[in-house]
Amino acid sequence: MMKNRLVSGRIYYTMFTGIIEEKGKITGITKSGVLKIAIESKLESMPGDSIAINGVCLTVAAINDKGFTVEVVQQTKEMTTALGWRINAYVNLERAIALGTRLGGHILLGHVDETAKCVRIKGNEYFFKASRENQKYLIPKGSIGINGVSLTIKSITRDIFSVSLVPFTLEHTVLDTVKIGSLVNVEYDYFAKILLANK
Repeated sequence: MMKNRLVSGRIYYTMFTGIIEEKGKITGITKSGVLKIAIESKLESMPGDSIAINGVCLTVAAINDKGFTVEVVQQTKEMTTALGWRINAYVNLERAIALGTRLGGHILLGHVDETAKCVRIKGNEYFFKASRENQKYLIPKGSIGINGVSLTIKSITRDIFSVSLVPFTLEHTVLDTVKIGSLVNVEYDYFAKILLANK
């Protein structure tokens, strides 16, 4: 998922902002050995580039005139919704940020903490259930990444949290496909995880 780069003895982390650039279409899935997923996209990319797909940081393995292909390893398959992706479905896409880029959302690493189930929808408010071990990262008005989208937590009731999805977000991301029972990729706030890691 998250990719670290070692350059001149220093480790650099791939980062995203949770501002979706495009909805890409899955055009091919190969499940023999490493899971390979072909995505139709207009975003410029090169082999080796990092790209967040529904919030999962993956590496572009190959490109063609219609898009690119990524490979998904076992750990990523176990920790994310990748095994549930289907041909002709759309996914949120965001390329890694470059130095000097304005952060329109919040810092995301593409390192999915867990999948969470949508348990309720009330108007534009969507409710999800967090695991007991990650419940401590739920902070009132804190940031959270859901399928790679930078959102703000609206309410928290024990292990249930909600976010509000405005019409613009629903139109420009694949969160409009979330229904009760849907699983989403969740990445909790990076700074909350640092501060609360040992608590």
